[in-house]
Amino acid sequence: MRVREGREKDDEAARHLVRPSEGSAREHGSAPGHGPMTPGQALALQRTVGNAAVSRMVGESGGAGPKVPWAAPGTRSKRTQDESGVERGDSPPRQQQRVGKEEQATRATRSGKAGTSVKGKEKAEPEEIGNPTLQFTSQYAGPQQQTLAGAQEIGFEQVATLRRANGMTTRAADAYDFWQEVTDENRQIAPDAVDYRPERNKRNWVVDGPFRPPYNTDDGNIANEADRISFNDSPGFSGSMKMTNGYWLCFYEVKFRWKVRRKLGGRFTKQEPYWTSDEMVHRVESAFDPQNPGATVPINVTTAGNRTWNVQLPN
Repeated sequence: MRVREGREKDDEAARHLVRPSEGSAREHGSAPGHGPMTPGQALALQRTVGNAAVSRMVGESGGAGPKVPWAAPGTRSKRTQDESGVERGDSPPRQQQRVGKEEQATRATRSGKAGTSVKGKEKAEPEEIGNPTLQFTSQYAGPQQQTLAGAQEIGFEQVATLRRANGMTTRAADAYDFWQEVTDENRQIAPDAVDYRPERNKRNWVVDGPFRPPYNTDDGNIANEADRISFNDSPGFSGSMKMTNGYWLCFYEVKFRWKVRRKLGGRFTKQEPYWTSDEMVHRVESAFDPQNPGATVPINVTTAGNRTWNVQLPN
């Protein structure tokens, strides 16, 4: 009976933590007290009532604005800075107990003899992780002119490749944490703009979507080979985000940088120490004439170009 009473108390505490605010419920279209559990709520719940209660409660809970650059939805997923930099808390199940030294000494080993152990092969010394090389190449992938009554995919193509140190046999993905960061700014005219007045959008530095450990290769944007890791990116306005009829891109600037460190193991975080590359900048400008909105105007492009770095990993 005590076990049942304890479980009911845990479940009651879990329901209290899962219940969202009325404002949150309205925002997500669910009734108060019946919304989905957020990662923050799950973590707090896990540390408060344990994994078992979390599992039970999870089972019970069940227009014409500016276009957003970097990549078209469906071609790659973009994660926010919070999602890509959060560390998972350690909360083992309550029933998991450490075995005391005396109990360990009396347990039977694989050989069937109590109080003895089987000596395995001695582990080889880990390979020294040397300094890798980072190579970046890029080009413009878009039209030379822009028109208001048309559809243009204005963007860039780029590849950032981290190659392991010469002579190493450890896979690059097992040796290094390698990730891409991005910030951008644009001014564009939307179909509902008053007097063709452009709207300005700017975003701060964030970890750039999938371009980070554990190097997901499912969508083809990352190549994870034994000797290298490559990020194949298409920043800008393309696919479903292209500048379609009624939109005009007056200005677009996007900056990239890369960070590398010896692999720390476990869940990826942005923890120091790490090496940081120089910033690479792409820029697009195209002047719109409100007095002649149907005119075709040249697109002036500055591409980040190509670059190679000899990475110096910090100790």
